[in-house]
This record gives sequence, C-alpha cells and structure tokens, in this order.
Amino acid sequence: MSRFGGVMREYPRLSIDRFDRENLRARAYFLSHCHKDHMKGLRAPPMKRRLACSLKVHLYCSPVTKELLLSSPRYKFWENHIVALEVETPTQISLIEEASGEKEDIEVTLLPAGHCPGSVMFLFQGENGTVLYTGDFRLARGEVARMELLHSGSRVKDIQSVYLDTTFYDPKFYQIPSREECMKGIMELVRSWVVQSPYHVVWLNCKAAYGYEYLFTNLSEELGIKVHVNKLDMFKNMPEILYHVTTNQHTQIHACRHPRDDELFRGNKLPCGITSQNGHQFHVISVKPSTMWFGERTRKTSVIMRTGMSSYRACFSFHSSYSEIQDFLSHICPENVYPNVIPVGSTEDKVKEKWW
Repeated sequence: MSRFGGVMREYPRLSIDRFDRENLRARAYFLSHCHKDHMKGLRAPPMKRRLACSLKVHLYCSPVTKELLLSSPRYKFWENHIVALEVETPTQISLIEEASGEKEDIEVTLLPAGHCPGSVMFLFQGENGTVLYTGDFRLARGEVARMELLHSGSRVKDIQSVYLDTTFYDPKFYQIPSREECMKGIMELVRSWVVQSPYHVVWLNCKAAYGYEYLFTNLSEELGIKVHVNKLDMFKNMPEILYHVTTNQHTQIHACRHPRDDELFRGNKLPCGITSQNGHQFHVISVKPSTMWFGERTRKTSVIMRTGMSSYRACFSFHSSYSEIQDFLSHICPENVYPNVIPVGSTEDKVKEKWW
C-alpha cells in the first residue's frame, strides 16, 4: 500500500498519485496506474472544484491508463484535462501558475513499470536535477540496464533521487519466482483440472479489479478458454485483452468477483452465482494469486500450494523482490532513495538500512 504523499522534494509544484489536501494546489498531476491506493482524491468534490476553476491543469498518464480511467463514469469529469503521453518518449511540459503566469519547464519520460496494464515510472528532468518515481513496479534483474532512456550513452544518468516501490524490500522476499515461472505453475494446475470434463471449472480469486490480464490472456491463448469477468468496458479499446475475456458465464475459467471483495469462496458457488450447466453440477477449484502468503512461509518448494480440498494458492507478484530492488538500485546509484511503501512489520529506518 503506497504511503507516498504525492510531492517530490525536487519538484514540489507537481503531484503524483495523490489528489487531495495540499496536492490540490499542484500545477500538474501524474497518475502511474489505476490502483486505488494511487488515486486518493482523484474523484472527490475538492478535485472537481479545482478543475472547474482551471483551464491549464492537466493529468498526465499513459494511453492505457487514460482508457482505463475514462471507462468509469466516475472519472468522466477528467476527460478534457487528461493528456496521454507515449511511453519512452521524452516530453516537455510547462508547469504554469495561472494567477501569476509563472512558468517552470520540465521534461518527463514514461518508462514501463511491469506492474499492470498501463503502469509506468516517471523520469523527470529539469533545473532541480533528474528524479525517478517508480510507482509500483516489477522489473526482473538486469532489466533496468536495458532501459536506454535512463542512460546517456553507455553510462547511467546522474539521478538525484528515486522514489521507490519497496513493497517487498524485505529479505524474506529475497527471491520471488518470475512471472513466467508463476504462469507455468498456474497453467499446469488449470489445464489438469479443466481437461477432466466440461464441468470442471476454475475460479481465479483475484484481489484487484484489474492487473491480472497477463494471467487471463496467457490461459486463454494456451487453453482456448476465455475468462469470465464482471465487465468488459475497461478493455473496449484493448483488443489484445478483450479477445480473451468474456461476460458469458458458461466458460471453464472464471475471474468474476463477489460484490464484496472480502466475501470468501464457499463450496462450489462461483461469485457470479452459476452452479450448473445442462443439469450437470460444476466441480470448482479456487486459485488465489498471492505473494505475501508465500513470502511468509519458510519453505518455498513450489509456486502452487494446496490449502484445502478445493483451494490453492499461486505465487504471482506485481512488485519487485528484494534482490530485484537491490539490482535496480545498484545499477542506477541514485544520491537519495525515498521508500514509497513500508513493508509489513518494518519501519522507514529499517528499510533505509538495507539500501546497499
């Protein structure tokens, strides 16, 4: 859960992933991705009033994030204020104080964050130095070395500060299986279940409203089975995802969600309520993608663990592991590092003690 307050020390006139309190005075806003802990105040009345009184305040994000945001009627009032920036394309932005006309120019570059569809890191360059805000990210070891826009020729740019996703910056999460390894384990489990009969069904008990599209598309491509979800409107302009999901309940893979996120899986009942087809009762297993649960375990023998008669946990992480974060920091060598998340049971001081 992000604890970043929205304002960077170097560029206090812009606000990132926070849209309330003192952030209402920002000259420009940035959204790294569409998860709720990064959207505080985004649709609240104070922000609506702020936009109603402004002609020049904009929200900058990736094209995919813009699509996801505007797919919800609750954010339609942002429509004329959103500017989608192409990923890996440096862009000049002017931060203008509307009352005085005072202007500050910065260059911003969106870099892939590997967290969920549309997620990006923001690289800011201006008079106060070069600063990187990671948002939430999952980068494999060595991946940062291949990001050309973090480099000047053969050397890394001089980075003043990095505002860092430290969700799993704890030695017990030293190694988290790669997304490909996790996908392979989940694929084997799902395949072994659905091939038994058309009435063997899998429920993917996914916590977030979106972010698991990598899982859905891979299962659909490999098994030829579309994944049932509650709604499709957020993917209407993303054919690469839309093709693999469906609102048709008569499919063997479900990622539908209960009306309340904390409602537990009960017996054979799927969240959408369907229990049978053609008079045949469904045989249902639940698979819960999780990282925290795996990190807490001392024995990590498999990415899949059976937890009940018909329930499984599957390791699947949206955030970098301890070793991946170390690799990231040792490559870019920033002067300052500020944690955006305090791992469970830790403190900011303990996090900073482990930097290198």
